[in-house]
Amino acid sequence: MSIFKAFKFVAKVGETLVNAFESVVDFADHVIHKKEYERRARNRKIFWTVFGSVVGAITLVLLFPYRLIVKRNGDFEIRTLLLRVYRRSPDYAIPEGGTDGFDIEAAEEEVDAIEE
Repeated sequence: MSIFKAFKFVAKVGETLVNAFESVVDFADHVIHKKEYERRARNRKIFWTVFGSVVGAITLVLLFPYRLIVKRNGDFEIRTLLLRVYRRSPDYAIPEGGTDGFDIEAAEEEVDAIEE
């Protein structure tokens, strides 16, 4: 078992040395090519700013309501380019004469007469 522990220790030391050498090489590369890395970072920021602005504008145009109508009885109509909600409740005929009741049989007769 001690041979395996020795190999494990040697592998761990080797891994530590490789990681340290890798970080030194990365630092040297950044120092040598500093202007190139700065240019890439600037271009990346510009790209993501423009891309985010375009996606935000498209989302706003597609989802922002361009028509919103709210009636007294609570019915509403919202129209956007993607989402279309037309009416919350169906239209109904308010009976003339000022009573609060609604004659369903008379409405059904009107519907039958229209269908014929």
